[in-house]
Amino acid sequence: MRLRAEQLSSRLNNKGLEPVYLISGDEPLQVLECADSIRRFALDNGFEERMVYNTGKDFDWNTLLADAANMSLFSSKRLIELRMNDGKPGREGAAVLTRYAADPPADNVLVITSARLDKQAQKSKWYTALDKAGVTISVWPIDAELLPEWIRQRIQQRGKSISLPAAGLIAQQVEGNLLAARQEIDKLCLLTAGDSIDLDDVANVIADSTRFNVFELVESAMSADITRTIRMLNSLRSEGVDAAGIYGPLMWELRRLCTIAYQADNGIPLETLFQQQRVWDNRRKSAIKNTLKRHRLTSLHRLLRAAVLIDRQIKSQDREMVWDSLQSLLFAMAGKPILAGI
Repeated sequence: MRLRAEQLSSRLNNKGLEPVYLISGDEPLQVLECADSIRRFALDNGFEERMVYNTGKDFDWNTLLADAANMSLFSSKRLIELRMNDGKPGREGAAVLTRYAADPPADNVLVITSARLDKQAQKSKWYTALDKAGVTISVWPIDAELLPEWIRQRIQQRGKSISLPAAGLIAQQVEGNLLAARQEIDKLCLLTAGDSIDLDDVANVIADSTRFNVFELVESAMSADITRTIRMLNSLRSEGVDAAGIYGPLMWELRRLCTIAYQADNGIPLETLFQQQRVWDNRRKSAIKNTLKRHRLTSLHRLLRAAVLIDRQIKSQDREMVWDSLQSLLFAMAGKPILAGI
């Protein structure tokens, strides 16, 4: 059954959990929130065990069938998450998903998250089987002209109101990044005393916000402005900004660069890609163009792998080395690699 993202909560409350969910799309926040809704509902209903799989080149798809069929040692109900990042299960994966959907194991719920699936994929046998067995949700990016209204509705859910000009200023600053928009909404609702948020409130929060300084840091690296990049990175560190707050926007931008580079290599004009990725600012467009001149897709993939190592450092005890690693990665983005292998 095909649903829109906004219909999921009502479906869960009225019908309970389905055996299978497939959530796909290029908007990370909405995909994440859909998956989070299912996780919370499952936990509230006795699904205490959770298994997570990340598909990739060496992933053994038969593991999914074998593990799903095995009795759980910890709980009678089990949530299985399959993260299919590229949206392409391949022949083996398609066969496994079709077989799973034909007879989903009792007391298991399979949640598949995926990148956007094209029309051909949505007509495939495996997609049709999953749709018949459970729920499929396709998440679509929010158009730029609709983003202020989306922000207004999110703030309204928090018990506050915001003027459309103020919401428009937030939309302009986050450039379509809903994750960044959510963070700014959280911040505004926390820092504004009244129930109404106006343009001055937003302007004051933005003026004091290191969040947008982080985006400027990434942009300066993309523009190959090494001096400014070092100065901004050191400034953010001295202000006590957590390295994770820099890593998030940096990783998000790298993924977007990979998407643009891949599609550009397949003949799609950059201006078309800028519209699809909601890049409106000319300065950001120029920074992306400069980065693509320095880095081919394979080089951007190496930067992504280096970023994954930084994520591990952030989560480990080696947090002092994180700042050196961030500097190295930013240098590499700027075309001044000091990371081995980049």
